[in-house]
Amino acid sequence: MTLFPSLRTLASILFQRSRINREMEDELRSHIQHRADDLERSGFPRFEAERRARIEFGGYQRFKEECREATGGNFGETLFQDMRFGFRMMRKSPGFTAVAVLTLAIGIAANAVVFSVLNALVLRPIDLPRAQNLYMVEEGKHHFEQSYPDYVDLRDRSRAFEGAVAFSVSQAGLDSGQGSSQAWLYESSGNYFDVLGIRPYLGRFFHGSDEHGPDSAPLIVLSYAYWQSHFQGDPGVVGRTIQLNKCPFTVLGVAPQGFRGTALFFAADLWVPIVNQAQIDGESVLNSRTSRGLWIVGRLKSGVSPAQLKADLDSISISLAKTSAPRCGHSSRA
Repeated sequence: MTLFPSLRTLASILFQRSRINREMEDELRSHIQHRADDLERSGFPRFEAERRARIEFGGYQRFKEECREATGGNFGETLFQDMRFGFRMMRKSPGFTAVAVLTLAIGIAANAVVFSVLNALVLRPIDLPRAQNLYMVEEGKHHFEQSYPDYVDLRDRSRAFEGAVAFSVSQAGLDSGQGSSQAWLYESSGNYFDVLGIRPYLGRFFHGSDEHGPDSAPLIVLSYAYWQSHFQGDPGVVGRTIQLNKCPFTVLGVAPQGFRGTALFFAADLWVPIVNQAQIDGESVLNSRTSRGLWIVGRLKSGVSPAQLKADLDSISISLAKTSAPRCGHSSRA
């Protein structure tokens, strides 16, 4: 049985319900009259014959219901009644109506949302210098989050990458002296901006040379949009000390206009060195190989092929496996 005959039957029931009921009534009335005729021929007066015939068809309404069920009529009528009830409830409860419409919209748009995310992450290139040479490192398949020791091993041992960066996303309370607000940020390795190859709009970026161990680089780089919206584009913000989760940080500079970071689905308000993670998150996992929350992106050296990059990462993984350390994994285009 296909779906289409069922739909046609349902449409017939919904839009021809009156005709079906009328035909059923006529058919049942005809049966009663025929029975009354038989009783009259056997000697009963006409009024008595009709009375007895109606008594014998005492299940008249039940019989009608059975006929409707046999043709799917009850389902169609129930659906029609439920729809009418639902519309009445929606008119009486605007809040419920809004929730119902929103739920339907989310369900209908699910496929479009999935495609948009894939388009942002996979199909659209990152707007950075030589973006085609940027690769994200994954462990095994589809495991992008790595530990900081994994990052250090890969950064120091790779011969295929000219540089590799690590970053994670976090949130902190920022107080510039005019009230506090929540800000989204990247905790990134000190070489983050150098490897990406971008220049600051204002001031300077932090570098690997600014890092000297845990909590050694309380520095901030603001995004251009955040600088405009929260500091009114004031160039005097460079060098100012502001509070980030009640810890003092110095503003070094402002990122170029339009630079959002290295994850297209997330726009950062600011960047801080990852060595100051404890001041942002309340703890540091930089020495833990089992704590995985970092993404690693490397820039391929000129003249090195993706196949050579894979061989390089495999070599590092084998070397780490001999020391009982987890493998760094494979690469995918950033």
